[in-house]
Amino acid sequence: MRRSVPFVLSLALSLGLLVPAVSPAGSVTTPPIRPVANLSHAGGDFESPHSTMYAMKRAVAAGVDVLDMDLRLSADGVIMVQHDDTVDRLTGDTGAVTSFTAAQLQAMDNAYWFVPNCWSCHSEPVGSYALRGIRTGGVPAPAGFTADDFGIATLDQIVTAFPDKRYNVEIKDGIAGADALAAYIATHGPADRWVVVAFDATVMQHFHTIAPDVPVAPGVDTVIAWFGTRGPLSGYSYLEVPPKYFEIEVVTPKFVADAHAAGLKVWVWFNGADDDVPAEWQRLLAMGVDGLNTARPLAAEPYIAAANAARAAAATTTSTSTTIASASLPATGRDATPTALVGVALVVVGSLLVRRRRSVGAN
Repeated sequence: MRRSVPFVLSLALSLGLLVPAVSPAGSVTTPPIRPVANLSHAGGDFESPHSTMYAMKRAVAAGVDVLDMDLRLSADGVIMVQHDDTVDRLTGDTGAVTSFTAAQLQAMDNAYWFVPNCWSCHSEPVGSYALRGIRTGGVPAPAGFTADDFGIATLDQIVTAFPDKRYNVEIKDGIAGADALAAYIATHGPADRWVVVAFDATVMQHFHTIAPDVPVAPGVDTVIAWFGTRGPLSGYSYLEVPPKYFEIEVVTPKFVADAHAAGLKVWVWFNGADDDVPAEWQRLLAMGVDGLNTARPLAAEPYIAAANAARAAAATTTSTSTTIASASLPATGRDATPTALVGVALVVVGSLLVRRRRSVGAN
């Protein structure tokens, strides 16, 4: 998830996103989620065009539990599923997202630059862009899909299409984006089907004030404190972290055990193509992580399904262990000490321009 206007993040904010558990309102039930969740990053942007309905449909068909999305506003105030603040990276058009209406954005070819295993590669041979032109009618859509599935989707299109899914969404357009999302969620609950993220603490605080029942990420100080203490964190239930942050190994058996002991589930997002691979999925699943936010949800699903089956089998033989073990997987390194993590976090504040996920030069 992320954008072209960079901002300064601390290590701790990049590593941890915590979200409180909230009870659904009224008689509406929360969409089910498996003990080990498959979260499709932008619908699965190494397998399908980033954030398109085509990507979301393929991910849901594969069995994903949570749809991961970035949100921006169109010129006419419609919430769009869009990462960057311009349309340049993924479409054949150029310009700021806020300069186009929702209808204009939806008409753009959001698969224009797609090639498998690369979110935005503009230098491949023309023939590599096999899905280019479907949106604009020059190429027929694959069976079961339409040209509309390759445009820039609205949030409402995705929620309407997949009412039985959960959503992990990031606010990209500040206070205005927070206001629009809060108003939308108020009529598209229950609240705990959503996990709302924003790196800007002011935006997140504003959102939490106007939508107090919706799970949100806490401020940076809370995250740093947890990495330092590994103790209870009342009111929160998730950690979203990468396997590694630069040379620091974040997700280790001890990290997962500490999180679980504190009542926190661990959802892992990936740094890029190199670590979003089967060997790493298996290593993380063996530690007992609770979800993979992968750009390859179709490829990852068999591994996640196997982990869920193993966890269910383990539950029938013991009531005390929920960690999936595998002696054949490589051993992990030792944890960086909490003190070291906090120290590095303080050093990088103000010195690193970081984007939460993978695209260099965008947040």
